[in-house]
Amino acid sequence: MTIRDVVERHGQFAHRGDPEAAAEAWEETGLPAEEVDQWLRARCYDPAAAEDMADAGISPEAASLRTSAGAARTTDTVAFKVCAGELEVDEARDILGVH
Repeated sequence: MTIRDVVERHGQFAHRGDPEAAAEAWEETGLPAEEVDQWLRARCYDPAAAEDMADAGISPEAASLRTSAGAARTTDTVAFKVCAGELEVDEARDILGVH
C-alpha cells in the first residue's frame, strides 16, 4: 500500500481533489503509509499538523479522542481540531495527558 493509495481511499477530505499533491505532502513528512492511514482515520487531514503532533509525542490513536475543547465548541477528534486550527498542539497534549 502506498501513501497515494491511502490518501485516495480516504477520499475528498484527505486530498481536496488533488490526490497527487496530498500524497506528496504526506510523503514529505517521512511517515510510512500505515501511519498516514492512522492519522487520516483520526481525521487529521493536514500532514504538517500530524507531523507536529507526532513530534510532540501524540500518537494517531491518542489524537482520535473526541473533544469539545477548542475555539469551535463542536465535538470532533483532537487531531481534526489541531489540523483545523481549533486547538494548539500544546493544548492537545494537555487534553491527552501527554507530557
